Amino acid sequence: MDFGPILQNNFGEYYLPAINQEIFSQSGADTFYHRHFGETLQKKDALYLIVGTDSGRLLHWLLAQGLADGSRYLFIEYPELVDILREEADFPADLPNAVQVCAPDGWLEVAKELALQDYCYLGHVYRIKSLAVLDGFFEEYFTTWKTFEEQISQYQTTANRELGSRVFMIKGLENLAENRIPAERLIGLFPGKTAILLAGGPSLPESFPWVLANRDNLVVLAVSRIASQLARAGIQPDFFFAIDPHDIIFHQSKAMLACWQHTLLVNVYHLNPRLLSQWRGPSAYMGQLFPWESALNPARPLSFPGITVSHQALGMAIEMGFAQVVLSGFDLCFDKDGFTHTEGSEERKAGPFAAPLELWVETNGGWQAETRYDFLSAIPSLEQLAAFAVQRGCRVVNPAPGAARIAQVDHLPWETLVVTPLAGSVWERIQTAIPPETTADRMHHYETVVQELLRVRTAVQQVLRLTSEALDCNERFFGRKGRPPDFKFKLRMDAIEQELDEVHAHFALLVKRWGVADFLKLSRPDKEREWTDQEIEEAGRRYYQIYRESAVALTRLLDEIRQRLRARMEEEKAHPAIKILVSQWKKDNQPGRLQVFLDRRGQEMADFPEGVQKTWQGLLADHQHILAETETDYKAYLFQNMATPQAIRSRVINLFRQKDGARLLAFAQGLEKSAAEAVEAGDRTELATTHKEQYVWLIQGMVAELEGDPARSARWLEKITSPLLTTDALQRLLTIALTQGDLSAALPIAKRLSEWSPVHIPHYGDVLRLLGRREEAVAVYSGFVKIVKNDWVTLLKLGKLHNESSNPAAARQRFEQILHVDPDNKAALLFLQQLSSTEPARDQP
Repeated sequence: MDFGPILQNNFGEYYLPAINQEIFSQSGADTFYHRHFGETLQKKDALYLIVGTDSGRLLHWLLAQGLADGSRYLFIEYPELVDILREEADFPADLPNAVQVCAPDGWLEVAKELALQDYCYLGHVYRIKSLAVLDGFFEEYFTTWKTFEEQISQYQTTANRELGSRVFMIKGLENLAENRIPAERLIGLFPGKTAILLAGGPSLPESFPWVLANRDNLVVLAVSRIASQLARAGIQPDFFFAIDPHDIIFHQSKAMLACWQHTLLVNVYHLNPRLLSQWRGPSAYMGQLFPWESALNPARPLSFPGITVSHQALGMAIEMGFAQVVLSGFDLCFDKDGFTHTEGSEERKAGPFAAPLELWVETNGGWQAETRYDFLSAIPSLEQLAAFAVQRGCRVVNPAPGAARIAQVDHLPWETLVVTPLAGSVWERIQTAIPPETTADRMHHYETVVQELLRVRTAVQQVLRLTSEALDCNERFFGRKGRPPDFKFKLRMDAIEQELDEVHAHFALLVKRWGVADFLKLSRPDKEREWTDQEIEEAGRRYYQIYRESAVALTRLLDEIRQRLRARMEEEKAHPAIKILVSQWKKDNQPGRLQVFLDRRGQEMADFPEGVQKTWQGLLADHQHILAETETDYKAYLFQNMATPQAIRSRVINLFRQKDGARLLAFAQGLEKSAAEAVEAGDRTELATTHKEQYVWLIQGMVAELEGDPARSARWLEKITSPLLTTDALQRLLTIALTQGDLSAALPIAKRLSEWSPVHIPHYGDVLRLLGRREEAVAVYSGFVKIVKNDWVTLLKLGKLHNESSNPAAARQRFEQILHVDPDNKAALLFLQQLSSTEPARDQP
């Protein structure tokens, strides 16, 4: 690979323009990284997988910032580039144990050695794009990222399926009070009927007219994140489905909290508690109740292939006995404008998908549509579900022409679909399986769960007792506490370990999984080296100390869960302790729990004393503020990671290189639509509007150039003022001028380009040389070779120009300068030979 010259900016930082262009030349790497990454790389107990080092600058910046406690960092970089930077620049030679650099083809094995599986369980594996990947100027990084993302996605899916996830465990425990009714009660509820499953893909709105026309005979299933779109369309679903444990789902789905009447929420056990606990309607859970073996777990915990909520909803629809399930918004690919999600979503407002993945699927309509890896990897599991549906006598249909074509999913036009009439109310049928709950029902559940928690707490305390004893034995074995070493304590430690592994195996493993982040810190990079007695003693001490601390922490969590259950029991009392309720609701950031409380009691706020009413009003105001909030962490994530100016630029440049004018125009149309949606939603930020407008101008200029209309191209390009796009616009304008042979027009463009980006200084010299302004060209070339090491092309041009300017001595000096470093440089040898043959013969002695 040709990485081009190495430059040094005014801040003393080395960089390669071929990789990072001039991102660092104006403000320096530190300023840029502070703005772009902030605290992103400072999460503790995490494994960061970082593709690219940005000429080493990102690695330097991370080391200067300091490493997060318990975190490890694996940079994936081309070894030949690392060698060049270590030899000719300042790539760090000595790295701390927590930081490694490896080649793209071996990163997975290195990551496994860094305990990748354990970090997956923790949910603390972070994929980071360097600016080289985001910008995509050096095309190989795009290919490397694409391969990396496929590999890590496959690994994480497998690891999560085998081990589960710590966050699933925590959220499942936090949901114990709400996970009262298992979803298995819904099995066989709608034999022979038709359901429509509404998901969040771009094709969703196509279904609305058909749904409204057939609503009386349809059972409507919907993913929670599209609640606001359905409300605007006048569609009240019979079922909402939600699975995500993270806070993102709350911001995506909070509109569903207003649609609780006559709707059943079906949630996976680990759904984010803020969504589940503030849901005012009935709910049924999928999966286990407890993350350990228990007689209280459902006899048949329901879970289906596929990681998306749409997969789980389809699996439930098949189990509910439907003869036909119609899919809408279950596209698993982009629409023709490049959008991944339906109108009104935050993803839509952020813009069309920008990363140049070049992953394609065939659609129902017969054309090729672009997709991304998580969508692509979801297709096999959808095919599994479709095959399962056929076995159960259920036909799955997707009428959307723009959806990915899936084996055993029929594609039929909307007007040809036949719906079996429903007899009676859907809601009444749901209530036959899940009758309205009473206080007695809920209290029985709470009390039963508390008893189970106490049982497990006792078992964890046994683990705590044994690990505490083992810690004491470790000290006595090595002769601490003023006593001589005694081998009998080593024998006792072995017996304790055996008891933990055999008698208390289930809960000992539960404790270890809880403390996996700290156990990871025990691993050493130099495992092959023989340990000293002191190191063995310290390792044993830390092992049992972490074991004990994990048991203490797990006990504390169990106590917190019991405290939440006590608050739920308090809600059921005729005269509850208001302070206990409010304290728990605020602690959980669930002010909307107030409405659940009032609904169950059949009371209004006015039924309480004045002082309590003020408390209620404060909670209600907090809840309304949260529901109205639009500047969420998820929106910030999209604009910082998915819709960055660098990512958009990368896509535009890649499409231009492919000379794909049609896709460029489609992408521009997508940018314009997303900007319009953002404005309609009240978002007039620069990222949402102005930046997109500038990219549309660049695209229009590029398309005009591809279509052979230089005048139109120049009009678009000359409008661009964005610093990020200035170099691209000037390059295109320079190319247009040179193609037309208009050197006079090319000269000021080349000069401005050289001032903006030092790597383009030779182009300015080239134009001067073509105009016959040799002395100025010599000065420009000479200045450039002083700041760039070993740029043979420019040195050759300078040597030739010296010779053309009747200065053979200077020309010889330049050619010999090349040969001093590269003795086999054929061009320099040839020019030097030609120079020697034309020089006057020297006088013979």
